[in-house]
Parts: sequence; structure tokens; C-alpha cells
Amino acid sequence: MFKKTFSIEDTLTNFLSRPVKWLTVTVSIIGVLFPLYWLASNAFKLPQEYLKSPPILIPSQVTFVNFVDIFKKYGATKGLFNTVIIAVCSTIICVLFGSLSAYAIAKGSLEGKIRNIFILWFMVQKMYPAVSVAIPVYVVMRLIGLIDTRIALIIMNTSFNLPLVVWLMIGFFQEVPEEIEQSGVIDGCNMCQRFALLAVPITKPGIIASAILVFISAWNEFLFSTILSINKAKTLSVTIAGFITDRGLEWGPMAAMGLLLIVPVTIVVWMLQKDFVAGLAMGSVKG
Repeated sequence: MFKKTFSIEDTLTNFLSRPVKWLTVTVSIIGVLFPLYWLASNAFKLPQEYLKSPPILIPSQVTFVNFVDIFKKYGATKGLFNTVIIAVCSTIICVLFGSLSAYAIAKGSLEGKIRNIFILWFMVQKMYPAVSVAIPVYVVMRLIGLIDTRIALIIMNTSFNLPLVVWLMIGFFQEVPEEIEQSGVIDGCNMCQRFALLAVPITKPGIIASAILVFISAWNEFLFSTILSINKAKTLSVTIAGFITDRGLEWGPMAAMGLLLIVPVTIVVWMLQKDFVAGLAMGSVKG
């Protein structure tokens, strides 16, 4: 007779029976979706329904007053415009220069040790917290006259997201078969042509995945937007923080502004979800 042994995986599999699995999934979905529903419902509620006890889950009357107010009274138009410009410009710059740099490192003539040093350097760039350089950044931007400008925020978003794009794209370009590179060399393509005609089409999902990550980071950036903007360059995230006052919270307009901040990113990710998932899967394949 053979004595059956149970591993940790077998124990977890047996414990997570079908009811437990469904319960776990249900609780997880509720934990993610309910805060979003609560945000959306408050955005469409009447002012007298915000703080009612017990809470009103379904608005008695759907109103767009809060959305009208954020555009008329609270500068949502300017904040949305600034956020779009900063996020789009930062994404384009990061993806363009990050991809070029990553391709040069991955497929250039660098030796293995030097290439690893570059990769390690870009990893280190993402390890320290942004708040550690907040004061030096403010001092420098003030000296060169870029306080309260979109250029300053584009520079900061680019500088903090560019290492991430380079690090990610190095892995994607390393997955390009060497035979394809050699075929380009035989056909007389220089390195720029091989990058544009061969590497970019193959790594398109990875480029899109990197672009989405940069766009989301720039869209939601708060620290440097708070430090470097006063009025002209305010983004949506900074505008939302302005609803927290010594008189309390303005729930309706704040919820409407939050919805305005979430919806565009959700639409972008939903439209590009196939390429985004394919890019993440591409980056996880080695060999």
C-alpha cells in the first residue's frame, strides 16, 4: 500500500472548494465595484441626499447639477485640458525616446556587462520615492521660471516614467528573433530602419502596454502637480483635492470630478485592452 502525501497546493485546492471560490470572487468584485458605484451615485444625487442616514444607495432623482457646477464654478474645463495635454505629451515623449533607447541597448553593440549596468540603472531610477526630490525639483523649476506651467509637469512626468518604458521595452526587444535582425542586415537596412520596419511591428503590443502605463501614471499624477502648479497648470487631481476644505467635503462636485477623472482612462484601457494584455504576456515570455 502506498501512503498518499498531500502538498500545500493540494491542501489549498481542497480548501478552496467551489462555494469558497465563488464567495471569494463575489467579495472581490463587490470590493472593487461598490466604491465606484458609490462615487457615481453621489455624482448624480441631489445635494440633500449626500449625507442622509441611512445612506441612499439609489438616487431618488438623477441630476446633472454637480457636473454643471464643476465646469462652471470649479475649473474642470481647465483641469481636464491640462491633464489631457500633460498625459498625452508625456506618453508620446516617453514611448518615442524610451523605445529608441531600449532598442539601442537590447540590439546594439554593447557588451553583456555594460548592457546589464544600463538595465540596472533604469531599474534603480524607479526605486526611490518621488517625494525625496520634491524640494530640489521645486527650487530648480522656480529658478528657470517654469512654476505653474504645463512644460514643468511634462518634464517631471517624462523623467519619472521614461526609465520604466526603457526597462520594459528592453525585455520586449530582446524577444525579437535574431534571425529577423540578420535578415534586415542582409537586406541592407541600417539600425534605424530595422527598428522602424522590423522591431516596432513585432513589439507593437509591448509598446501599447508601455504607453498605457505611462498615460495612467501621468493622468493620475498628484505630487508634482500640487507642488508645481498654482492656477494655470492645475490638473484634475489637484482640483479634486481642492474640495477638501475646513468647512468639510463637497461630496457632489467632488464625486462628479472623480468620475470625470476615472472615465477617460477606463475608456482608453478598454479600447486597447487586447493589445495591453498581449503586451504584458509578451513581456512575460522568455527564451
